[in-house]
Amino acid sequence: MIKHNKGVRDFFKNDYPKLYLLSGSQIPTDINLDDKSRICYYWNVLAITWLAINQLEDTPQHPYRTIIVERFVKRKRMIDVREMIGYCKCTSNQRANQALKKFAETFRQEQIKNKVFPLVEFD
Repeated sequence: MIKHNKGVRDFFKNDYPKLYLLSGSQIPTDINLDDKSRICYYWNVLAITWLAINQLEDTPQHPYRTIIVERFVKRKRMIDVREMIGYCKCTSNQRANQALKKFAETFRQEQIKNKVFPLVEFD
């Protein structure tokens, strides 16, 4: 069985915690294209991550931002996230997959728009 959005899930499981630690446990708010160092690239990727998260829809019908933050950033159990968003297991899993897909699309758009290269690939 192939997991949906495996690359994005792996990003939040493996890469995001490392990026956060490298940032000194702070979320950068600005993109710095002048500094070409590797650490600055990582800071820029973390900033893009939060730009993308903050653009996600967060309505009762599409609680994408809540799902990404609570499940994938804060690493809460899906059963707890389900209670927050008020959906059954099947629907909440569908919404989680949709949230990951929307995050990946928005992240890529922001990375291109802000010229943060090389692009992070989620495939």
